[in-house]
Amino acid sequence: MKVTLSTILTASFFISLPFLGICQSQNDYDLGIEAFDREDWETAYLHFESWTQQNPADPMGYWYLGQVFEQFDGIESPQLALENYQKAISLNPEMAPVYFSRGRLFLSLGRYEAAEKDFLTYRYLPKGETTQVIYRRSSTDQGFSSITTAQTENPSDVLYYLGLVKLSQKDPETALSYLDSAITFNSNEADFFSEKGNALMDLGRNEEAKLSLKKALELKPNHYLAKQRLLILENGGDRAQLENLTQAISQDPENPQAWKLRGFYKFSQEDWQGALDDFSAAIEIHPEDSENWFYRAKTHAKLKNWEQAERDFSEVLFILENDYETLLGRGQSRYYQNKVEAALADFIQLIALDPEDPSAYYHRGITLHRLERSVEACNDIQKAQELGMMGIESVAEKICGSD
Repeated sequence: MKVTLSTILTASFFISLPFLGICQSQNDYDLGIEAFDREDWETAYLHFESWTQQNPADPMGYWYLGQVFEQFDGIESPQLALENYQKAISLNPEMAPVYFSRGRLFLSLGRYEAAEKDFLTYRYLPKGETTQVIYRRSSTDQGFSSITTAQTENPSDVLYYLGLVKLSQKDPETALSYLDSAITFNSNEADFFSEKGNALMDLGRNEEAKLSLKKALELKPNHYLAKQRLLILENGGDRAQLENLTQAISQDPENPQAWKLRGFYKFSQEDWQGALDDFSAAIEIHPEDSENWFYRAKTHAKLKNWEQAERDFSEVLFILENDYETLLGRGQSRYYQNKVEAALADFIQLIALDPEDPSAYYHRGITLHRLERSVEACNDIQKAQELGMMGIESVAEKICGSD
């Protein structure tokens, strides 16, 4: 759950002196990294704020402080994040990861030209020898879906984001070119194929879009946006579907299927509040339909309404016991609320349902790590790697250490 910026700034005023005294003999930067990794944003803010005050020439501190500000609610938070990214770049104009972070923030703020400029700068800057981790958030799931480093030779992630910029600028032809290039460098990411399908839909190339969306679902059978985009195509076409569904609702407002389908569409367009309203209407009409609860839970999760998401996932499990994707979603919702023991119970159940799924071991491992059960956590992370999970080397190094 996000914390309001005014709350954390007020808290920091009252506790700053004793806090700094406690940390005087410690390294605020390292403590900030630890808090950042466990998503304890309030503590991370206090450490990085202290670090930058004591070390005003260190661009890394400002980069991390910018990322922390992005986690706080409040209209001033994005601006404070941008100010810290600018400080980092002013101190080191060739610090590539900062451009990547700032580009994503610009994209989320609708500042598409600025986002494109930052992503292009990141793409062509020499990446150096840093091993600093950069995370890419999936377009469909909470949490991190890909882990890379600034010096990676694979440009697929930045090409993907450039594709998203061009989609937002209503330039699907250029977006398609970027997404095809991303797929050339990495053909195993469902997000890439889903957004390629989106670009093809914008171009009216619906049969090609279906092939791309089906490829996304082949790579990730529960990819939410790919599912819904394919559903829209197979149920009658393009964006006109929204108008058709709205008309269907007006003609028969007691039909829960129309509300649900329009909720799917609004979710695919990232209209979270609209999706919530439609799934809620469908639930009121037909509360026995587990899909309505599941997709409303996913929408709450997109909004980081973790308590509501947990409640809706629990309703699904009341209807469908031991549903794998629902258990995963509820476990993540509990994890983000710091209900660590409850989250652990869900992840243990995941492993019982599918002992060959590396994701289940990964989630149980990071949860055990938060509980400071280090040996068990390391065993789970290593098991996830043995079962084929890629891109978690830095997590394994953090949890297991070097042999």
